[in-house]
Amino acid sequence: MELTDTINQVVNLTKDEKLSIEKYFTVKTLPKGGLWIKEGQYCNHIAFIKKGICRIFYNDQDGNEISCFFMPENNFISSYTSFLTLTPTKENIEAVEDLEMLVINREDLEKLSKEVPKVQIWRRVIAENLFILLERRISMLQSKTAQERYENLIKENGDILLKVPLQYTASFLGVTPQHLSRLRKNSVK
Repeated sequence: MELTDTINQVVNLTKDEKLSIEKYFTVKTLPKGGLWIKEGQYCNHIAFIKKGICRIFYNDQDGNEISCFFMPENNFISSYTSFLTLTPTKENIEAVEDLEMLVINREDLEKLSKEVPKVQIWRRVIAENLFILLERRISMLQSKTAQERYENLIKENGDILLKVPLQYTASFLGVTPQHLSRLRKNSVK
């Protein structure tokens, strides 16, 4: 699935609108392990992941990396709080695999929104979906056991688990790698 096909799922785009959208995005590649956005930077871009998986993480006060989200291809990614508030980001966005992204900066997104007004609806839907994603993440961490979190992750994103290192999965679930090993053994039974 491509960029305009994904946007077209939210707003019905004409052929001309699709062409207008595509001209504002540029291709960016990032090798596995590379950081697209680093804590303390200002995020001025939104990217569509064409190929690969990103990990969004932050460092806690002890310097431990805490994985917040994994974002596979055909999704949009940004440090949205930084993007929206023009403040330094507290998170990092890393390539778990080699990445190919289509990127648009804030200024071009504003121009595109004027040129193709339907883009405003798409932007609102992205913000709404992000809110839902965050709410589900908080609820999962607060109301489910580690075993339930692991089983839910397998059910909803089992394909990502095969591509993401175990220590990232463990930090996403809020457990140690050793505890994750026990959870994996328990789910096999």
